[in-house]
Amino acid sequence: MRLGFNLISIIFVLHCNVKAPNQNVFDPTNIVGSSAVALLGLGLGDELTITSRYKQNDYPIFVKTEYLDLDLSAPAANYFSKANFKISDPYQNDLILRDVFPLSDSRLRVLFSVSSRSEWREPVLLSITKPETMNEFSFPGKQFEFRFPYPRFYGSISEAKGKITTSILNDGRIILVGGINPSGATLSTVEIWDPETGVSKLLPSLNEGMTGLSICVQKTGKVFVSGGKTVAGNVSASTQISDKIYSIDPSSETVTELSFRMVRRRFGHSMVCLGDGSILVSGGQFQVGVDPSAITKDHELISLAGNSSVLLDGSSDFPIGIIFHATEYDEANSRILYFGGRDRIDPYAFFSNIIYTINTNNFSLTSLLGNFATARSNVTNLKMPNIDRVLFGGMNREGTGSKAIESWNESLSSTTSLGFTSRFKNGSAIVRFSDEQVFFTGGVDTYYKSGILEIYDHFERKNYIVDTMMSPRSEHSAFLTTKGIVIFGDSALTDTRVEVYGKD
Repeated sequence: MRLGFNLISIIFVLHCNVKAPNQNVFDPTNIVGSSAVALLGLGLGDELTITSRYKQNDYPIFVKTEYLDLDLSAPAANYFSKANFKISDPYQNDLILRDVFPLSDSRLRVLFSVSSRSEWREPVLLSITKPETMNEFSFPGKQFEFRFPYPRFYGSISEAKGKITTSILNDGRIILVGGINPSGATLSTVEIWDPETGVSKLLPSLNEGMTGLSICVQKTGKVFVSGGKTVAGNVSASTQISDKIYSIDPSSETVTELSFRMVRRRFGHSMVCLGDGSILVSGGQFQVGVDPSAITKDHELISLAGNSSVLLDGSSDFPIGIIFHATEYDEANSRILYFGGRDRIDPYAFFSNIIYTINTNNFSLTSLLGNFATARSNVTNLKMPNIDRVLFGGMNREGTGSKAIESWNESLSSTTSLGFTSRFKNGSAIVRFSDEQVFFTGGVDTYYKSGILEIYDHFERKNYIVDTMMSPRSEHSAFLTTKGIVIFGDSALTDTRVEVYGKD
């Protein structure tokens, strides 16, 4: 922007310190052609802006890869050098500036050495000053602010337990149903934990101790859970698998066992609250046994208005029995996507790498093109901004987690390997951290319980270790809240405290 009072403007030195979200410099979209950032410019020549891909809640990749790429709005990269950059006190010895050089006329790369970041509780500011030789553009200076999460305890749940059925509610609170305590007993507890206060409130209990229920939350805010089992290990009687359905109302704090039951007992099944108010449950173990005969391939539709549940006809069935599969409800396209799963719970299980979809209008089942390279169960799938569905974690043989990170692009009908986590993630909790970043918390790394925190960055297509948890955990839960990522539960840990990995 040219100004009519350049002589006056030369006197001013203005630094832009971005703090408010609507002034945020960390915008991952600007590298591919857009930016919400504008630097204020006073001086001779056109305005020069410098932007980074990172949003306020992102984790800057330079913590691991030791570089930060900056985009310039004009071909001025060759003017900048290391002398124009400074790291704020007291972090110069932790984040050491090594070099600055152009990647192109309008892109800079800043190289760092990261010696330590365990105590980066205050913001790290990277200041940029105008090169003395740059006269073609006005540039009063720039500051990028990076805030890093750190682990701490924040509140607690009602009792020590793991393998809890959990979900985030429409109002941001977290519901916990059932689970297993450190003594190996299943629990009937229902509670709601509030991330704003760290306080958990007990609701009325289930009618029996359960673990492995399936859960879904309606648009109205009501919660439904179904199935599960009454024992921690393999069932020895079919009656240890439940066919009950419970309605939980977080507003009235009531827990009600419905007057009707599912057609089949189910454990390890999926449950989706559909937009019309009905519920679809799919697959799972329905009777005693570890071979495929104990696993069902059918679906049943629960009508809350009609107080009934009916099996769908055979045209909806999976080709094989499926247990421990993941779902995505794509309401806009009237379908449910199914990822992974296995056909039995013994060491000879067949693991699925096929993507199935069921049409929620006519409940016809089809398989989609593009099989994953890694067949696995207990997988976590997340949809990324570029429409990739990325699969994380899971099991690919009995007792062994998968390190593979793979994506599926539906429009290309293809899958892509994106690398591997640094550790096996059997029993890990995997949760979105920002639009393109995903956190792995804990898990079992072959023989030992892990306290490692890893993050996968889908823009960079890289995975790296960023920190350690307060306590190693597996069979636990993690959710992104307004306070950061909250982590709780472990069936062998007697500590009831909740960890939070946040920035405040």
